[in-house]
Amino acid sequence: MIIPPNENGWSYDDSTGNWKLVYADKIIIFYEETNVSIATQSTLFVGTHEECEKQIVKEGLSWPVDVEITA
Repeated sequence: MIIPPNENGWSYDDSTGNWKLVYADKIIIFYEETNVSIATQSTLFVGTHEECEKQIVKEGLSWPVDVEITA
């Protein structure tokens, strides 16, 4: 489920045993099973591994691509 932001624009989750997916502009910022609290101003989705995988597909998310700049 998407954790809605509070009045200050922060989403927060301190659950244990869940997968946490943070994304912005179709880019995955964080995706991990963790027992650590998380707070973000980006979209926060919390659920099972399968639910997070479905959210990734539904939203068309991808990992950031490293861009090498040469001079």
